[in-house]
Amino acid sequence: MSMLLLLVAVLAALFGCALLALSQPRHWQAVTHTRSEPGRTPQRLGVLLLTASIVLTILRDGASFAALFSPVLIGSAALVTAMVLTWCPRVLRPITKMITPTN
Repeated sequence: MSMLLLLVAVLAALFGCALLALSQPRHWQAVTHTRSEPGRTPQRLGVLLLTASIVLTILRDGASFAALFSPVLIGSAALVTAMVLTWCPRVLRPITKMITPTN
């Protein structure tokens, strides 16, 4: 159970940082190759996922260790997101398709 909480916390941090990056028009346009705006959905989901990541680390390790581990986890996820956006932004395209409503 402990490893499952850690895995979900890591994934929530990764997706949360990716969504926060995609909430910026420059990154949205780099990933989608359109001139459209991302709207408020990526930012709200990103904050929600980062909050979930912090809560999961608190549930897993307690507040004292989570206070050390959460910033490291979120910082690492932000670094991975920055590298993905720099070298291969199309990797984030499935995320944009999940949060963009289809007509």
